[in-house]
Amino acid sequence: MNDLRSPAGAQLDLVWIETRIEHWLRFGAPETSVAIDRYRRRVSFAPGDVFALMRWVASDTGAVTVSIDIIRALPSDRPETVLPWITGAADRLLRQTGDGPVRAVLDTITRIERQRLDPRAVCPDYWRDLDARLRASRPVPPYGRARHEAWLWRRAAS
Repeated sequence: MNDLRSPAGAQLDLVWIETRIEHWLRFGAPETSVAIDRYRRRVSFAPGDVFALMRWVASDTGAVTVSIDIIRALPSDRPETVLPWITGAADRLLRQTGDGPVRAVLDTITRIERQRLDPRAVCPDYWRDLDARLRASRPVPPYGRARHEAWLWRRAAS
């Protein structure tokens, strides 16, 4: 029998019911992935892993809600944020809902990847800054190689 619990980090269920509820990872590398049934897959992330979760939900009236969360898994003794759909400890770095803000985040991720940078390795403060700026309808700050190198240096020095 598969053990669906993760001793540390974060785990969540990705649900896929075509045209109704669709959850998927935009980026991230799960430590484990277990099929629960034909509609759900449980993924877990080690402490420190960063991932982007896309959620798309359609209602009976035809309304659609789309959102993106960028989350960092934490050691189980450090629950920073309680997220109802995550088991374990997690730190929400960004949360955006709606077509415009989600598209801005996806465009930013694509620009980061075009520079051959891994979005999982981006400075967590950048994701928080991006989230705050989108909420305030401010310009999206660029993330480039110079900013990334400064983050890697700062992380190594601390």
